[in-house]
Formats: sequence, C-alpha cells, structure tokens
Amino acid sequence: MIIGLILIGTVLGGTAGASALLLGYSIWIALLIYTAIGATSVFGLAVCVALRPDPRESAEQAKPYALTDPQGS
Repeated sequence: MIIGLILIGTVLGGTAGASALLLGYSIWIALLIYTAIGATSVFGLAVCVALRPDPRESAEQAKPYALTDPQGS
C-alpha cells in the first residue's frame, strides 16, 4: 500500500514541478515545489489511510435467527 502512496505523491509532485517549469520558474523552485507537493501528498494520504475506520468494526452484527419456523412446527 505504501508503494501506491509513494507513486501517487511522485506523480502529483512531478506534475506540479513540471508545470512550475512551464510557467517560467527556475529549476530550484520547481524542485522545491516537486518535493513539497510530493511529500505533503504522501503524508496526507498516509494519515487518511491510518485514520480510516476498520470495516470489521463498522459492520452491523448479524441478528441471531431461530432454527425452527416461528409457528414451532
């Protein structure tokens, strides 16, 4: 799962860095933007994954059912 978070952060950071270069910023500013956006997105996504609710805890408990029909026959 962490590989996916890193890949998403790399793509987001790379896109932001490339767009900064296309807008005319220096390579150092583009590198700073790439690093900041990439690290922030990985950290943010990791926090979202860590704080998501456990699906086993939120599932409703199964109601017990009788093994015979309600009339008792």
